[in-house]
Amino acid sequence: MKKISNNIRKTNTKKNIIKKYNIKRPTNTKKVGGIKVTCLGGFKEVGKNAVLIEGKTEKILFEFGFKIDGSATPTMPKVKPDAMFISHGHLDHLGSIPMLYRKWDFPIYGTAPTKEFAELLLKDSLKIARLNKTSREFNDSHVKRMLMNWKTIRYNQKIKVGNSTVEVYDAGHLSGAAMFVLNMDGKRILYTGDFKLDDMRTVGGANINVGKIDVIFMETTYSSREQPSRAETEKELGRLVRETLAKGGIAVLPTFAARASENILVLHKQKIKGPIYLDGMGKRATEIVMAYPQFTRNSIELKNAMKKVHKIQKHTERTDILKKPCVIVTTGGCMDGGPVVHYIKHLYAKPECSLILTGFQIPKTAGRYLVDTGRFVNDEMDLKIKMQLHQLSLSGHAGRTELFRFVKTIRPKQVICMHGDQCERFATEISGRFSIEAVSPKPDEVLFI
Repeated sequence: MKKISNNIRKTNTKKNIIKKYNIKRPTNTKKVGGIKVTCLGGFKEVGKNAVLIEGKTEKILFEFGFKIDGSATPTMPKVKPDAMFISHGHLDHLGSIPMLYRKWDFPIYGTAPTKEFAELLLKDSLKIARLNKTSREFNDSHVKRMLMNWKTIRYNQKIKVGNSTVEVYDAGHLSGAAMFVLNMDGKRILYTGDFKLDDMRTVGGANINVGKIDVIFMETTYSSREQPSRAETEKELGRLVRETLAKGGIAVLPTFAARASENILVLHKQKIKGPIYLDGMGKRATEIVMAYPQFTRNSIELKNAMKKVHKIQKHTERTDILKKPCVIVTTGGCMDGGPVVHYIKHLYAKPECSLILTGFQIPKTAGRYLVDTGRFVNDEMDLKIKMQLHQLSLSGHAGRTELFRFVKTIRPKQVICMHGDQCERFATEISGRFSIEAVSPKPDEVLFI
C-alpha cells in the first residue's frame, strides 16, 4: 500500500545527492503511483461510508453515507465523480448523497429496492430534521435530483463507466444489497458494502464467486465478536414471544424499517399464535421487499406470512390493540422516534409485557441508553422500564468467523478494513493469519493501490 509523502522531492538533483552521499530514504516513504483512493468516510468508524477511487481516466465514488450517532457527514470530494455506486438502502451508506447534487449531476447506480429504500429514508430524515428543528445539508429538491439521475441495476450485471467496468454481485444483508467489483487500470477492486455469507429469512447469503481480486474494501462491523447461532436466536425469539402472550402480555419488537420483513418471517417460522401487528415505516419497507421478489429468498413464504399480519393505519388503532395480548413489530429500531415510543409510553410499567430488541443499538441513541441503564429517556419522558427487556441479534452483518471465511475464500493481494470500530486490530489479524497485506486507513487518508 503506497501513501502520499512529501519528505523527498523526486528531482534529478535530489536523486544524485542521495546516491553520491548514500543518504537513506525515510522508512515510511514509498513511491507514489497507481490508482488513487480517497478515504472520505467510514474508516475506523461505523457509518458515513464514502470512498472515491480515481484511475487514469475515471473517478468513481462508492457511497456517501451518514453518521447515525452524531449526524456527521463524509468529507466532500474535491472532484466531480463520473459515477456513484450504492450498495444498499441504509442511511449510513446513502444518507448524505443529496449533498452532492447541490453541486453536480452524475449517474448513480443501485438496485431497484435500494432506490426505493433511499427515497423512503431520505424523505423521512428530512421530516425528522424539520420536526426536531435541526438542519440537513440538502433539501427535497436535491433528493429529487438524485433520484432523477438513478440508474437501476441487477445482480450479475456489468456496467461500463468510460474505460472501467463494474460487476454487480448479491451481498446478502438486505433486499437488493450489492457488492461491486471495479475493473480499473488492470486491477480488480471489490467493494463489499455490508454483507453476510449465511442465509437469513428474507435474503440468501452473499455470492462471493467474484473471481480473482487484487484489493478488497471490506466492512468489519463484527470483526471482534461472533454472531450467535441464527437458528438458536430464532427459537429464543419464538420462546420469548410465546411466554409473553401466555402471561397475557404484549411483545413489542422495535425494528429498522428495512428489517421489518425479517422479523415477520421469523415469527411466521416460529408459528406464533396470536395477533401480529406491523406499524410505522416498516409497512412501506415491507411493501418494497414484496414488490421485488427476485431479490427475496422466498417471496411466497413472505406473502403467506404477511396474510396473518395486520398493518396499523390509524393512530387510534395503536391504543385499541393494547387491550389484548399481541405482537407488535414497529419502527424505530433504536427507539429515538417512531410508533415504538407510543407503545413504550403505554406499556413500560407492565412486567407481563416484553420489549425484544433484535437489532444493534447504535451508541448515543435512546435504545442504547435503555440497554445500558434500564431507563427509556427522550426529550419528553424519563421512564424506568418494568417490561421484560431482551436483547437478541438477527443482524444482517457477517460475524467474525464469516469475515475470516470471506478473506480466506477470495484471497486478495490486499485488504482495506473499514466500517468497524476495531479496523486496525482486525487488519493486523488478517495479515498474521493469511500473510496478506491488510491496512486500516485513517479518515481522509489518501492511498495509492
